[in-house]
Amino acid sequence: MLYLLGGAARTGKTTIAQAFLSKTGIPFFSLDFLMMGFANGLPEYGIDPEADELLIAEQLWPVIRAMATAMVEEEVDYLVEGVQLHPGHVWELCEEFVGPVRACFLGFTQVDTSTKLREIRHFGGGADDWLRHYPDEQVVQEIERLKELSVRLKNACQRHGLKYVEVSNDLSGTVADVIHYFTE
Repeated sequence: MLYLLGGAARTGKTTIAQAFLSKTGIPFFSLDFLMMGFANGLPEYGIDPEADELLIAEQLWPVIRAMATAMVEEEVDYLVEGVQLHPGHVWELCEEFVGPVRACFLGFTQVDTSTKLREIRHFGGGADDWLRHYPDEQVVQEIERLKELSVRLKNACQRHGLKYVEVSNDLSGTVADVIHYFTE
């Protein structure tokens, strides 16, 4: 089974992937590594990690699709997670491979910006935290941008009949809900 977990940054995708690995033993791959591999290793492909996530999703889709198709055809159990998944493309893959692909997207359309800022400052700060050096004003702008992205993802999921989970208020409950959805 191939599990695809997309959504805005800071919605808990990696946290869910790690919990899923602990519960099921099924490994995961973060598409951030693929994106940075192209950005730093093949700059001629024009992948800009600072660009709109859905634009990056369009640019990387041929490679992501080929990887996903190989995983399904080889019957490898894997979870692939990242902001670089576009609901329209994921839906097409789900339609082509009915059964062995399960997808879910996460977003925070309703989050209180000041609450999210406090969460980022409290739980962030690790080596891979790209917001750790930003001043609060810039983090607030990023939160507002990610809320807008979440609306776009939610609407695309509704159009394509894909599962969308709102993570604005309960991350721990979200982790359990998504794992249950993937394993039911």
